[in-house]
Amino acid sequence: MNFEMGKFKSLVSDTLIFAVGNFTVKILYFILMPIYTASLSSEEFGLADLLNNTLQLVVPILTLSISDAVFRFMLEKNADKSSFLSNGFFVLLGSFVVVILGITLISIVVQVDTYWYYFVLWYIFEALRILFAQFTRADGKVWIFSLNGIIGALVLLISTYFLVLRLKLGVNGYLISFIISDMASIIFLICRIGIITRIKWCKVKKSTITMMLIYCLPLIPNMLSWWFTNISSRYIVACFCGLSIAGLFSSASKLPALLNIVTSVFQQSWQMASVREYQESHNSRFFDSVFRKYSFLCLMTCSILIILVPYVSKIVLQGEFYKAWVYTPMLLFSALLGCYSTFLGTFYSVVKDNVKAMKSTLWGAGINMLLCICIIPFIGVIGALLANAISYLIIVVIRIKDVQHYIYLPINYKILLTSISACLLQAIIISIDLKYGLCMSVVSMITILFLHKNELNDVIINLIKI
Repeated sequence: MNFEMGKFKSLVSDTLIFAVGNFTVKILYFILMPIYTASLSSEEFGLADLLNNTLQLVVPILTLSISDAVFRFMLEKNADKSSFLSNGFFVLLGSFVVVILGITLISIVVQVDTYWYYFVLWYIFEALRILFAQFTRADGKVWIFSLNGIIGALVLLISTYFLVLRLKLGVNGYLISFIISDMASIIFLICRIGIITRIKWCKVKKSTITMMLIYCLPLIPNMLSWWFTNISSRYIVACFCGLSIAGLFSSASKLPALLNIVTSVFQQSWQMASVREYQESHNSRFFDSVFRKYSFLCLMTCSILIILVPYVSKIVLQGEFYKAWVYTPMLLFSALLGCYSTFLGTFYSVVKDNVKAMKSTLWGAGINMLLCICIIPFIGVIGALLANAISYLIIVVIRIKDVQHYIYLPINYKILLTSISACLLQAIIISIDLKYGLCMSVVSMITILFLHKNELNDVIINLIKI
């Protein structure tokens, strides 16, 4: 019992450290929304958001997701961390050459808008930032990792204020501010932990690169599937409803990012803890204990945010963007299902079975695309909301089944399904703005709290002991 308590204490300690950084970063990003909505038209914001989403798509593809391999292999006992960093950096340099040559050839054939050159620069610095940050986290320097995120977000906020709001540089200012932010993060890590000195060209070996690529290459179709599940609906909305509506839909998608704080903060420490735990035992009750507490926190966070949506939107969504708030509750519900899929997806990485991870997300992405194409032309954005929720649900179901083959994870389906249904009911009630909808939503939240009273007691007791 004391041994499990020690593991829980370590997990909570790491989570709290990551929470400081992530919460600060999310708050700073949250502040960016009023700047964007006040300075950019819905068309400009729609374009900027699509470029942002496109970057999130191309970075893992063109870098072959090598940063994920660096992180995972560094967690192995007695790992040569410098070797994995060096080989990962070498792969990145190759991708930079390909991208620069590609944009050069394209610019010779056709006229390229200015923002595409900024996009290439952003790609280079973003790829470097991710690699260095992953190395820092896997190296156990969690405080430096969190501080780096805060610095990058603060620089992004300041540069966005001057370039987008004051100088009115529009989409170009949007891109340049991200480039400056990434540069600040990279410089901080170089100066703070001397990461460049850890890169040894003599350790670059074909066998090591091959081993890392075998692990991370399945992550590319897996990531593509996630991208289609999360982002493709925005492109389809833009196609059938126009960039203006896509911009409104994108602005509503920013609020559910608050729920992702729960996932992103916890996930950063959970990835390390789950690997350590699996190396000790495949049938540890620690996994079950963590899942129940994690589920409770995600459900309560989602429930509370759904209640607050109409009020928070008045602050975050300015002008014409405010009318998009009605999309947010269902997006929050989809984000809740995403929290479960992310937690369960960790075990694919633990056992290095990324092929199954890819299959689960491929199913979700395929169904999401099919539903979006069939429904959006008839009912608009509502179709995208339904498609996202259904595709996430399918991914969760598949992953629950897969995970049972790896670890001991008993699930009380009656409580889980009832709680998720209560959140769905909340989302629908708030979205259609029913009379007494707020009271009905609060009742749903209390129901969730009652169903998870044991988890609430456990969380309180464990935190007191810590």
